[in-house]
Amino acid sequence: MFIGINGFGRIGKCVFLQLVEHPFLHVSAINAPDFDIKKMEHYLKHDSVHHYNKHFLVEIIDDDTFSVNGRKTRIFRNRDAKQLRWRDYGINHIIDATGVYLTEEMAKQHDVDYLIMSAPAKDKTPLFVHGANIDSYNGEKIVSGASCTTNCITPVLRHLQDTYGILNANFITIHASTASQKVVDTAHSKSRTERSIFNNIIPHTTGASASIFKVLPALEGKIVGTSVRVPTNNVSLIDLNVELNIPTDMKTILENMRKDHMLQVVNDNLVSSDFMSTECPSIVDSTASMYLGGNRFKISVWYDNEWSYASQVIKLMTHMMKYSEKDPFFIENHNFKGKQVVLRLDLNVPMKDGKITDDFRISSAIPTIKRILKDEPQRLIIMSHFGRPKGFDPKYSLAPILPILETYIGKSVQFLPNGISQQSMESVELGMNQIFLLENLRFHKEETDYTILENTTNEVIQLIQTMGNVYVNDAFGCVHRDHLSIKGINCEQRAYGYLIDKELRALNTITKNPGSDKLLAIIGGGKMDDKLELLKNLCKKVDTIYIAGGNINTLLKNDMTEYLSEIRSHKAKIVLMTDGLCASNLIDLPKHISTDLMESNENFFDIGIESFSKLQQLISEHDIVFWNGTLGVVEDSKYKKGSDLLVHTLIHELRMRPNKKVIVGGGDTGGFVNQYEHNFTHISTGGGAAIEYITFDTLTGLDIFV
Repeated sequence: MFIGINGFGRIGKCVFLQLVEHPFLHVSAINAPDFDIKKMEHYLKHDSVHHYNKHFLVEIIDDDTFSVNGRKTRIFRNRDAKQLRWRDYGINHIIDATGVYLTEEMAKQHDVDYLIMSAPAKDKTPLFVHGANIDSYNGEKIVSGASCTTNCITPVLRHLQDTYGILNANFITIHASTASQKVVDTAHSKSRTERSIFNNIIPHTTGASASIFKVLPALEGKIVGTSVRVPTNNVSLIDLNVELNIPTDMKTILENMRKDHMLQVVNDNLVSSDFMSTECPSIVDSTASMYLGGNRFKISVWYDNEWSYASQVIKLMTHMMKYSEKDPFFIENHNFKGKQVVLRLDLNVPMKDGKITDDFRISSAIPTIKRILKDEPQRLIIMSHFGRPKGFDPKYSLAPILPILETYIGKSVQFLPNGISQQSMESVELGMNQIFLLENLRFHKEETDYTILENTTNEVIQLIQTMGNVYVNDAFGCVHRDHLSIKGINCEQRAYGYLIDKELRALNTITKNPGSDKLLAIIGGGKMDDKLELLKNLCKKVDTIYIAGGNINTLLKNDMTEYLSEIRSHKAKIVLMTDGLCASNLIDLPKHISTDLMESNENFFDIGIESFSKLQQLISEHDIVFWNGTLGVVEDSKYKKGSDLLVHTLIHELRMRPNKKVIVGGGDTGGFVNQYEHNFTHISTGGGAAIEYITFDTLTGLDIFV
């Protein structure tokens, strides 16, 4: 990945030197006005402060280009950021090491998408520190890396706050001199920093005082700090005095700090020069730290204010690059704080006599709900369909879902019985709850007729747009539908949840097969019609397809010769069930016969022993098993034995071969499998959606996430 550096002073040089042998970051261009490229080798290999590997080859290619170990870098010499051609050299990320472009407006003069200021911003540009608040980075393109002092103290404060809680603190940073200070006194000195640094200790301010609260907002009003400059050319020391909330002792504090990967604890009696060119920004000196009485402690923390700060900026840049490569629509990459969130779920659970018989779809949605609530949104409106009612029908109300949802979430949920309506919005605005459950979406014809009504003036379609400013979809079982709640909510910020991500990753195991595993597809069920297109695509991706269940009846009673010939012409070997339990109806006693003996008025209702024996052999020979459709009419005890035996066979296979994967295609198959204590890799929550995704490699409801 190519990056640029604007400014080639102390920080710019330290950044470049640390990237000379970086595995994937390369400085493609540097803007250094008035820099003589002929002095590049001398500048890079000689330094009064730092210790680093100087065995690299510098070659001057022309007046504007040099290389280090064969990696070329262009030199710009322009003080006008608008004239810098960063993108011409593959650069979209730069580190501004000038200390000049410290507002977002000024930073935008650079023709790049991502920029890090190497100083505290002078406007509201967000500050991020690796080891302190990097987890709150949410894709911002222009950021500040704060100051070297902030990068030292905030990881320590974060650790103390998280472990014990901080009541109050104060600090002073004993800071090495910087390039902005004077060598001798000046005649027109307006501040003490213009006195000679050679023979003075100079009181100074520190930007860390204000920056700390921007990085760690919970500490606002609890910490004050100042600085003094001393006559050394590098390495600084923070003297932090802190009063903690939870009682502890110095030994415990140091032991816990040693476990924190962002902190380093030293026990030797070292001095500042011993910390030259160290990368850790927060090195706690155990022998210089002490107990002050009560629950107060003095923590002494060393930091190389040049080298470790450059290292921190590089870590921030790396984090930003990795984040920019992430899917911007995945829920993990969103912040919902203070937002009005509309969440589409699939809560269409099976119900009998008014009671829910399987809450798998509800429990599958809980991680996404909790992720949204973790960010403390202003409100969360959950919506779903239930059944296939034609208008309002109380037996299809989502009200019975409410107590189960509350149990899983652990919070109160307010029901909105009027669905998409002005009354519901008034209840939301007036309600004391943070979480709401909207009545069945399919009580509104607009839900299913969206494609017909989308360009008309429709109150329901207009109202649903006012329900929130963030749309999240985690209804995998519905994303193959072009319904209003799937494709018609126009929020600029939109995301998909953990369940959809989990489903797609599991199904991509089949469609993309990244591990080049041997794949077996077991296709059962009673409806062959919805499997025809699936098999046309599946036969190109898997090694073997085993067809059983009611599908066999369709193949035997219709002339499918041409179709079977087509799917057999591709990658997959097609294996058909050859015997089973056959009868003229579900009431009569079945007979066990081979498939070629079936009469025209008969049907197969379950798999036979010879066919199952062949299926067991195939299962043992393959690495991944995809199962869609039961092997018989499992609602009838006479015809569920084949499917029952298949579940136990797959459970046994996974115990014997833990690396094997079993993916179940949802729908009725998922409901059947979930009656067992199984160790299957994945059970889809949407049978139809799973089939369509495997068939077409996409789903219409995913179009808004591209």
